[in-house]
Amino acid sequence: MSALPIIAIVMGDPAGIGPELIVKALADAGLRQRCRPFIIGDVDVMRANAAALRSPLRFRPIESVDSATFTPDVSETLNPPGFRLGPLPPPAVHPILGEAAARYLALAYELALRGRVQGVVMAPMNKESFRAAGYDYYDELQFLGEVTNSAEPFILGAAGPVWAVAVTEHIAFKDITPLITRERVRRYIAHLQDALARLGYAEPRIAVAALNPHAGEGGLFGREEIDEIAPAVQDARRDDIRAEGPVPADIVFKRALDGDFDGVVCMYHDQMNIARKLQPRGDIATLWMGLPVIGATTAHGTAFDIAGLGIADPGSLRAALDYAIKLAR
Repeated sequence: MSALPIIAIVMGDPAGIGPELIVKALADAGLRQRCRPFIIGDVDVMRANAAALRSPLRFRPIESVDSATFTPDVSETLNPPGFRLGPLPPPAVHPILGEAAARYLALAYELALRGRVQGVVMAPMNKESFRAAGYDYYDELQFLGEVTNSAEPFILGAAGPVWAVAVTEHIAFKDITPLITRERVRRYIAHLQDALARLGYAEPRIAVAALNPHAGEGGLFGREEIDEIAPAVQDARRDDIRAEGPVPADIVFKRALDGDFDGVVCMYHDQMNIARKLQPRGDIATLWMGLPVIGATTAHGTAFDIAGLGIADPGSLRAALDYAIKLAR
């Protein structure tokens, strides 16, 4: 068992569907044959969710990872030192929920920096609560970059058999175009190439999406394809990366899902995620790369509207666990 990776399962927003998803994911007996999981979060919240689901799972608080036994009959739960959640607010945006999610996530990567965990999986957190708690970051990935002193962490998204990265992520649409530069696009092609190699692709085929309609129509709708994206693709091809593009964005994922490509470099968040979220939920997850250890989370949010009803689908969290275990180190 000591050869199995230690995976920190982070509760995310305590009032969202995350704790319910964790209870359902831990019900899989086969999980403990593939990793040594423990939870970072509030043990009382976990117990309440297990009771509501009539789950036989038991939860035990631990003071450190070193005291975890990883026995199959109990799920050990670590609370950040010095932090207490207190009475659970209702499922809605709330600063204490954002602080809890941030503290849980930060502890997971502090443990990763110390070599105590080999992978992190987080149930969904709410970005509004995160910001309301005083965390002035675009998203949790920017936050983790600072926590771990990582230069350029990035999101790798699974869309069924196809993988994708986005050159820009959680920013306003008006701020996208200045970031579509030859150098930045080339870096993200390299990020995707490296990620696909880790996933076992010997010679991955990468599509690079256009920014403008019809790939700019020869400059009629913008010159980003001519001045920035196409040169970045040529740079990658000179380095023996099998990259093609710019490919019009309205066809790139159809071609990839038809088997032409293994991965897609997108220019912005929605260009990547609309295509991903049209795939069956059990196949998609969001991975954090460029950090000390692999991170993974769901491809959906906290779903406050159904929290506590017992009907949340754990498919995306299970997919996140599968990918984290596969890529753990």
